[in-house]
Amino acid sequence: MFREYKEVALVTGSSTGIGFETCLALARSGFLTCATMRDLLKSKEIESMAKKENIPIKVYEMDVNDENSVNTAITKIIDEYGRIDVLVNNAGYGLFGALEDFTMDEIKKQFETNVFGIIRVIQKILPSMRQQRNGIIVNLSSMSGLAGIPSQSAYCSTKFAVEGLSESLSYELEPFGIKVILIEPGVINTEFVQDLVLPINKYGVNKKGDQIDQFDDGSRGTTLSFYNDTMKKFLTFYFDAMNKAPHPRIVADEIIHGIEMVCNDSKLSPILRLTVGNDSKKYSNLKKDLTDNEFHTLLKNDLLK
Repeated sequence: MFREYKEVALVTGSSTGIGFETCLALARSGFLTCATMRDLLKSKEIESMAKKENIPIKVYEMDVNDENSVNTAITKIIDEYGRIDVLVNNAGYGLFGALEDFTMDEIKKQFETNVFGIIRVIQKILPSMRQQRNGIIVNLSSMSGLAGIPSQSAYCSTKFAVEGLSESLSYELEPFGIKVILIEPGVINTEFVQDLVLPINKYGVNKKGDQIDQFDDGSRGTTLSFYNDTMKKFLTFYFDAMNKAPHPRIVADEIIHGIEMVCNDSKLSPILRLTVGNDSKKYSNLKKDLTDNEFHTLLKNDLLK
């Protein structure tokens, strides 16, 4: 059993990447950290790290797409510790490709995890935070929540939704002392690319960035998308950028920094927006400074070479 901790944090999508590093960072900062994930078989690494460093991390099974799973996990955590002080909504995945190349079911699944999953968890946690009259909700958005990115029409739609949700929610929660933090990373070197959903053999490039010959045995019988030229250019750029991208630890560090800012400055705005990574900072500033046409041309020149 862990000793009595004053502050409890819950992180979704904790088995890898940003969620994994955020759990470690929170626990090292003194939070009793509840690492939630769909598949408990993926918990071995984080449990091993917690034991090695003697830091307070406890793993819970939770699928943000499943109402019963969310209710069960959060009820159990509150019953055990009496409160949740920080929620980090990290669970999500990318659906990359041209809008016409996806079925409605595929697009709905993207929204189910990236938007409705966040809403589902927030709704379950809010009664406890309201009663405490205190709490911090950290929503993982993206550079793709700041600007429409080629090949990401579905994914960007979910991140734009998270941005609007967070901004509106801040007005509702302000009277109860609950703050909202929006984290907007650029490209980060995580397992995100492994979970990326792409139309199979549609774009002449695979998830490793390798060029695909549509006439080889693995691609025989497929037809390249009408949008192949644009998609292939962006995906080639993206997979190369992913290999050079910063470690997810920089996002976890920024989350801790945001929590510290909120806790140490009572006069801070009810919503705090933090960009992470040089690319996110760059495009966030340019989006404000340029006209729509200028920004569109800039992105096209940068990302569709």
